[in-house]
Amino acid sequence: MHFEMYTWPHYILMISPFIMSYILIKVMSGKSIEAKHFVGKIIAFILILFMVIRNIYNYFHGNDLSDIIPLQLCHLTAWLIVPGAILTRNRFISLIAITLSLPAGYISLVFADSLVNYSSLFDVGAICYVILHEFIVIGVLYLLFIYRPKFNFNVFLKSFTILVVYFLITIIINNLFINHGVPSFYFYSVLPEPGTPLETFYNMGTNEHVSGLTINPIYNLLVLAVSTAIMLTMFGLYLVLQKNVKS
Repeated sequence: MHFEMYTWPHYILMISPFIMSYILIKVMSGKSIEAKHFVGKIIAFILILFMVIRNIYNYFHGNDLSDIIPLQLCHLTAWLIVPGAILTRNRFISLIAITLSLPAGYISLVFADSLVNYSSLFDVGAICYVILHEFIVIGVLYLLFIYRPKFNFNVFLKSFTILVVYFLITIIINNLFINHGVPSFYFYSVLPEPGTPLETFYNMGTNEHVSGLTINPIYNLLVLAVSTAIMLTMFGLYLVLQKNVKS
């Protein structure tokens, strides 16, 4: 079955993580802490397992090294951020998962253009794409409603600082790959993903060359502004949710 955007299989992909999360959270809400954490570990294991399968598959299909090293946001989310938040319950990792990984993972299901490139939805690469993004959403919602992490604005600022530092580091890493003829889209800090609205931001600026690095300051600021807006919106929704739970 070849995937087509905005057909019934695509709509199923978009609503299924919420349905599965709702059922899972309902079932686990009355269970012991040990049982809840066991299920959390299973979610973390599934994400890491399919990240490994994806990378092995892409390696043997000759994909670029930058695509195999899992530093793109959703890839980093799948093997580090969501599993790390579930297994350690670290406040900073958990906040990043809720405010950025959740919307990023779901957006990748809404704009699932990558699936069009596979001959079938049953292709190993397509299966990994679907499961990884579905379980990113499921994992973060499980974290939010089962583990119920507590944050304040100070935690938000520290988490945001971590991401800004990572964003700046990806500018250097992306340039290293690009200078060797390898396309690299880590955090989209140097190049936008083709066919996305980020291309509009990129075209609004101009490339500058500084100490061997190619940067587009206007584009970088716009990407950071969008990321900041998304994180602040999600943090605001978290505060509203917490207030309603308490009341």
